[in-house]
Amino acid sequence: MTPEAVLSAFAVAALSAFVPVTPVEPYLVALAAGGQPMVAVGIAAAAGQTTGKLVIFLATRATLRSGTVRGWASRLAARYSRRSPAGPGRLRARLRRLTALLDRPTLVVPTVLLSAVTGVPPLLAVSVHAARTRVPALVFALCCLAGRAIRFLAVASIPGLL
Repeated sequence: MTPEAVLSAFAVAALSAFVPVTPVEPYLVALAAGGQPMVAVGIAAAAGQTTGKLVIFLATRATLRSGTVRGWASRLAARYSRRSPAGPGRLRARLRRLTALLDRPTLVVPTVLLSAVTGVPPLLAVSVHAARTRVPALVFALCCLAGRAIRFLAVASIPGLL
């Protein structure tokens, strides 16, 4: 095992947390095919990706809690709530009920875990949405790390299956 491979897996995964067009999965397959230990590379990539998603989570949470953003959002909501016709109001009510369900920490945790393992819904969007809920940052990070570790270990094992 080379420390460079582990560090590079961490770095590429951290970058891919912010830039979705740079997927880490092909990089992990290449490292595993090159003889690098898949467990070390997979865990390093999971840690890198979790670090990036946690930064997004914490930055979103801090932004949403700032007074400036809250004032802007309330003015925008007031402006558009006066203009809504009956049709879009029903859709808005349905979306509000759905997001109310997702605001419960008991449902955010499985959603983060499912997203981290499967990528559906995208983990970037889930990270932003989870930041507006009451779920603790540590719980978010642990779910993200566990899910990404499962995903990346499965991806890194592909060359061994061939």
